[in-house]
Amino acid sequence: MVISGLFIETVPGRALFVAKELEKKNGVEVHHIEQDYKIIITMETDTADQSYQLGESFKEIDGIITICLVYSNFEEDPNCQLEADHV
Repeated sequence: MVISGLFIETVPGRALFVAKELEKKNGVEVHHIEQDYKIIITMETDTADQSYQLGESFKEIDGIITICLVYSNFEEDPNCQLEADHV
């Protein structure tokens, strides 16, 4: 499981719309909306690659200006574990 926390900045006045669109995506949970342009979310996926692909899909949502990765924990990603076993 890969768990990531992200800060998303939207066009002012579009945060609620963007949050609703984000919540339609599997593995995304909206935690906080502030000043109608700041959003805090977490996303959960099985692998780091899936996490990257999910984050990339946010670019399709109208109104997003900035997507910032704040935290990511991918210790349980099977691909990362294979790499660690060979070191």
